[in-house]
Amino acid sequence: MSFKKAVLGTALTVLATTSFSTLAYDVSTMSWDEIEVQAKKEGSITFAVWYLQPQWRSFIKNFEQETGIKVRVPEGTSDGNRNKLMAESRRDKGSIDVMAIGASDMTIINNGTTLLPLEKLPEYSKLTTRSEGVESNGYAVTFWGNQTGLAYDPTRIDESKLPQTFEQMETFIKNNPMAFGVNDPNGGGAGQRFIESALRHVSGESSMGEKVDRNIVKSWSKTWDWFQNNKEDMLITASNADSLTRINDGEISIAPAWEDHLSGLQNQGAITDRIKFYIPEFGMSGGGNFVGAPSNGQNKAASLVFINWLTSAKTQAAMNKAFGIAPQHPDSDASHAMISAEMRQNSTESFNAKYAAELKKQFTRNVLMQ
Repeated sequence: MSFKKAVLGTALTVLATTSFSTLAYDVSTMSWDEIEVQAKKEGSITFAVWYLQPQWRSFIKNFEQETGIKVRVPEGTSDGNRNKLMAESRRDKGSIDVMAIGASDMTIINNGTTLLPLEKLPEYSKLTTRSEGVESNGYAVTFWGNQTGLAYDPTRIDESKLPQTFEQMETFIKNNPMAFGVNDPNGGGAGQRFIESALRHVSGESSMGEKVDRNIVKSWSKTWDWFQNNKEDMLITASNADSLTRINDGEISIAPAWEDHLSGLQNQGAITDRIKFYIPEFGMSGGGNFVGAPSNGQNKAASLVFINWLTSAKTQAAMNKAFGIAPQHPDSDASHAMISAEMRQNSTESFNAKYAAELKKQFTRNVLMQ
């Protein structure tokens, strides 16, 4: 055998054994078994998530032990991660493998040139591709369910008398001055979601498209009048955390809150366990964060394996216990949730990003500045 033929034969052998590990590959053409094998060869991923990074680093150790794949969770903000993803999208190789994405950001980055399609996930048909009015079209799935409702101190308000209708809420505010707090929507989403409910019940339901209808905004004046009429009997707090701190300290009895935020603070011991949470019958909105894999990520197979683990029924149950999220897998155990599955039926869809921004502007102008 000639020297050239020997070299060529060796090269072909190496090529055959490393075709998935050292050369570009297309996960869409691979079986799930092949993806798992390739994921182990890649051995690591970078997971960009903008919140609770220390807790995430601890939580994902189970994944690392199960798969042998290391997960790096860098520091970063929501805007910073999004801008980095967009800036790197024109490159052949990006530095992010898996990314948590807020629903509003999906309207900016949701396209096949930026994110991988996720139909290859074994349980894709059970997962959710829509959140807060935004459809990912299969390029991301929800992994973090959040829900707003009312946090309350049962030592200060009888649970049988919790306001369930908006009329009961108004009566409670009038009969218990300064016992109800709502945070400035510019300081947190819990207050915004309560204001959304107020707009629906006082000004009436409206069909909201992608473009803001000025006639709808004009109809909101009834709700701003409602807040003005009740303003002296309620406390407007600075933020989500401020509301919970004031309930914890006994200053107020009830206020809008996020289920996962309250649960997380209680798990950390920052807020007393006596504070409870419910979704009133008049409804408050839920939502969820997406997770996706950049199409130019350097560890695509490992990324899919991580997303599959993250969205599995088992992991979603563990996240419910650790973080207080609303599980996104339909087969997940939600027994550690703060509310029942029956009460979760009171959840509504939130305003889209454009109407939410308009809400903040109008509330500031017509309530806070009056």
